[in-house]
Amino acid sequence: MVKSVVRGQASKELWEMAREFIPGATLHLRGLPDEVATVFVRGKGSRIWDVDGNEYIDYLIGAGPLILGHAHPAVVQAVKERLEMGSQFYQLTDVAIRLVKKIVEAVPCAEALKFTNSGNEATYVALRLARGYTGKPKILKFEGGYHGSHDYAAWSTTPSGPPNYPKGEPDSDGVPSVLGDRVLVAPFNNTDYVCSLIRQHKDELAAVIVEPFFRIIKPKPGFLEALRQNTKECGVLLVFDEVVTGFRIAWGGAQELYGVVPDLATLGKAIGGGFPVGAVVGPKEIMGRLDPALKPQGRYVMTSGTFSGNPITATAGLTTLNELEKPGTYDALRRSGERLKKGFKQVCDLLETPAQVLGEGPIVDILFTDEEIVDYRSTMRADQEKGRRVSIEMIKRGVFRPPGGKFYISKAHTDADLDETVNIFEAALRAAY
Repeated sequence: MVKSVVRGQASKELWEMAREFIPGATLHLRGLPDEVATVFVRGKGSRIWDVDGNEYIDYLIGAGPLILGHAHPAVVQAVKERLEMGSQFYQLTDVAIRLVKKIVEAVPCAEALKFTNSGNEATYVALRLARGYTGKPKILKFEGGYHGSHDYAAWSTTPSGPPNYPKGEPDSDGVPSVLGDRVLVAPFNNTDYVCSLIRQHKDELAAVIVEPFFRIIKPKPGFLEALRQNTKECGVLLVFDEVVTGFRIAWGGAQELYGVVPDLATLGKAIGGGFPVGAVVGPKEIMGRLDPALKPQGRYVMTSGTFSGNPITATAGLTTLNELEKPGTYDALRRSGERLKKGFKQVCDLLETPAQVLGEGPIVDILFTDEEIVDYRSTMRADQEKGRRVSIEMIKRGVFRPPGGKFYISKAHTDADLDETVNIFEAALRAAY
């Protein structure tokens, strides 16, 4: 029996308060649709509860960081113990150093690390570092790629107009128009075009930044390898944005899974265990430019944050990585992803609904189209309204994955959770017709 979520007075009152004081009644890029708008109060394992007492299987899990699930006992205990020792020093701490060592040993491109407070900051620092190290002003990103909301990243993430490559479309008011000449935009998986663009602009191109597993799209065979070869030959840095994929789709991230090692990578989400975090990693030769001692020489690339690498985040992150390092973890996460994908595909086939069920390991999504999904433009040709309606109907029935989001699977999601989710998906898809 598929349950039904009932919105109560508590969430209605708080939601109205949010509307009054918080722009858009959201803390992030988008709010919940009005018909399922609610306010959350508690999470445990794979489940969350709203202020009305409704229970949901949660596939947002904090936008991906909670790979162990909500309030994992080991993380909670470690953080409690560390809090009693002090929460902030603005100096090196023992636990931060141990976390750095753990990450550097795991990530193929990493010899050194610099903490930030978010993935957004990490990509900002990585691109500044690339420009400083190479002495070149431009960067190349991919249409539909999300690397945060800073000025060099906020181009053609969700373009509304037709493509005009390599010219991008600003995502936000207030982004300096002059950066339109500094940010090149290309379609993902278009190897020939991208490589020609790199070669054409090699004398002014500092970096190519890419999500190696691109939102929900796998790279075509040879695409990442071609990026690596052409950037190396042209003296351009290759930056993998692994804020999502780092320690999620493999222990060493997408670069381990796909066997392509970038010059720099950005990390976040999973390495903080549910607390604010970001990081840039790379070889010592490049990362050394973040050393303040270089400022008198004019070679210092500045970055700093009051809470970067703070001991509470570092404790949660180190505890999380210790759990993830246990044998069989990633095999289990991949099996869960495949189980959910298989269930979704069976439902779509049963209901004769054209759909592409996509994913890599414990990241899954469904697009309602019979077209192969290879880049941003092909995702936009899917039935967006059907996807939105199905998401809303699933939330109404107790599966939380907001419209436009992915299904992030955690270690806490059981086979029973996944099977219940598939049943609810079927009910939601029938209701969305």
